[in-house]
Amino acid sequence: MIQPNFDLSEQPFRDGRIGIIDIGSNSIRMVVYDQQKRSPVPIYNEKVMCALGKGIAATGILNPDGVELAKNALRRFLAMGRNMEITSLYVMATAAIRDAQDGENFAHYLEETYDIDVDIISGKKEAKLGAYGVCSSMYRPQGVIGDLGGGSLELVKVDDGQIADHASLPLGSLRMIDESKGDRDKLHKIIEKRFADLKWLDGEKAANFYAIGGSFRALARMYMAEINYPLRILHEYKVESKKFMEFAKEIAGLPEGKIEKLPGATPKRVPALPGAAIVLQHIMSHIRAEHIIFSTSGIREGYLYEKLSPYIRNQDGLLASCSEFAAKGGRSTSYANELFTWMFKLLEKESEKERRLRLAFCLLSDIALHIHPEYRAEWAYHRILFSALTGLTHRERVKLSLAMYHRYQFKMKEEWPSLKLLKDGDREWAKLVGSAANLAYHLSGSIAGNLHNTSFIVEKGQLSLQLAGNMQDVLGDAVKRRMDGVREAWEEYRK
Repeated sequence: MIQPNFDLSEQPFRDGRIGIIDIGSNSIRMVVYDQQKRSPVPIYNEKVMCALGKGIAATGILNPDGVELAKNALRRFLAMGRNMEITSLYVMATAAIRDAQDGENFAHYLEETYDIDVDIISGKKEAKLGAYGVCSSMYRPQGVIGDLGGGSLELVKVDDGQIADHASLPLGSLRMIDESKGDRDKLHKIIEKRFADLKWLDGEKAANFYAIGGSFRALARMYMAEINYPLRILHEYKVESKKFMEFAKEIAGLPEGKIEKLPGATPKRVPALPGAAIVLQHIMSHIRAEHIIFSTSGIREGYLYEKLSPYIRNQDGLLASCSEFAAKGGRSTSYANELFTWMFKLLEKESEKERRLRLAFCLLSDIALHIHPEYRAEWAYHRILFSALTGLTHRERVKLSLAMYHRYQFKMKEEWPSLKLLKDGDREWAKLVGSAANLAYHLSGSIAGNLHNTSFIVEKGQLSLQLAGNMQDVLGDAVKRRMDGVREAWEEYRK
């Protein structure tokens, strides 16, 4: 349960930028993060499509053309790492390197040539790290996680953020193309055979399926374009399984030429999309999840998450990020705690998830003070909406953004398409939280220690504000007008 005295003390950070180079079957990617901490922020992200795993199913060795591309990509990435002054670099390799007969020799070549260590990840560890990536960036995930790479498919059962059963299958996008030779009936049989031994996958119906991997994300991006989804953020994009699987079934049966012409299609990903759609069909037939949730966090984020202490791993990623945001902006986390407690009387019927969201809001409530007053509300809305914050569903992201809007503006001046993602009661909650924070600012100036001398009183269905001691001196037109707004928002919220 989120308590008003939630620990908002600054988390310990490891100074310096952290770099990860992921040598995959389909691509090599480098991501640089600002720091090694609970919720690291990616500040640089680049990939090169090398297709190291192309042809492994037939030849047993790495794709020779891909090897040369990989050497050049690694040289560039290491140079970029030096230029960006990263303090720690991790290089890891997955299915192509571990499965190819010459994979280990190639890893040794890279180590000797570039003076690096290459961590060749086992299939089971890859499954675990992918799940860690989801757990690090989503709030208490529940269901089954699937990471579809170029050379393998990792499946993990997760229960309230805790990892349970997991497995790695030789069903990557490149491997499927190689083995099936474009015969989709044959591909169905290959997938069925690989799934046959996963008895734990046929247990109880899963709440959600969490999809990781470029091919899954490419399908999601196309579906977003087809339905004109109002927010172009893939992480935590949530869809109803039934509707999405109708779309996936269509992709699974289309020739590549037609897929390429569909809105949102990425030409380089098109050859892998029918196989990805067919794999998804098989997964969903086993777990029968009601929703599919897409994740941009995977093995790289999981790799960093595993290196954190248990204490930091157990922190709430969203609240850790918001706490850091407040601290870097010179704002007091003590005031955020005080504001959070002060509002309780207004929001006695809010859910546990709303309470968590409100604590995040309290940490960020002064985010737009440096913006021109005419633009603060609009800027605050979009600053949160388009932020790199994780641990938020799309609905929660919009809800938090709207509360931030009302922190600076009581009445809505514009209707943005993203507001369509809200549900009943969300607008009322956001308006009340934002309006209350605006009132609190005009009482305390966002300085801790002042709100303790004020309180809300509810008597006979009427809301009033009580000021004690010298806080009575702050009463004026600015406070009265904002209290009227809070009262109006409170009455709407209670309906």
